[in-house]
Amino acid sequence: MRGTPSNDAPKPPAPPALTAKTRAQASQPVRTVASRFAKPAVLMHETSAPKPAKGEAIRAQRDAFRAFMTKNRLRPTEWARAAGVAPGEILGFLTGQTRSVAPATLEKLAAIAKASPEDLLR
Repeated sequence: MRGTPSNDAPKPPAPPALTAKTRAQASQPVRTVASRFAKPAVLMHETSAPKPAKGEAIRAQRDAFRAFMTKNRLRPTEWARAAGVAPGEILGFLTGQTRSVAPATLEKLAAIAKASPEDLLR
C-alpha cells in the first residue's frame, strides 16, 4: 500500500522558498491586452478617438443612399431601368456586395432623380 511507513516511495520535492526578489516579481501585475480594437490616445487629459474604419465611411454612404431613395420614393429596379443602368449595380451596393457605385452610374441616377451625384451619397 502506498503511504504506509513500510513503503519507501519518494516524497515530492518541497516548493522553493520565496526570496525577496521573487516576491517583488510575483506582486507586479501582468498586463495583457484583451481587446483587438484601437484604444483612444490620452494626451494631457484630452482624449482623441481613433479614426473610423473605412467600412464605416462606406456604411454611411450606403445609409445616405437609402435615405435619398426613401425621401424621393425611388425603388431600385424602376430607378435603374429609367436611368438605363443594370438594377444589380444599385442592389449590389445596397446589400453590401459592392463597395461603391461607378461614377458614371451615379451621374445617370442623379439625372433621373434631378439631383447632383454628391447628393445621392450625403
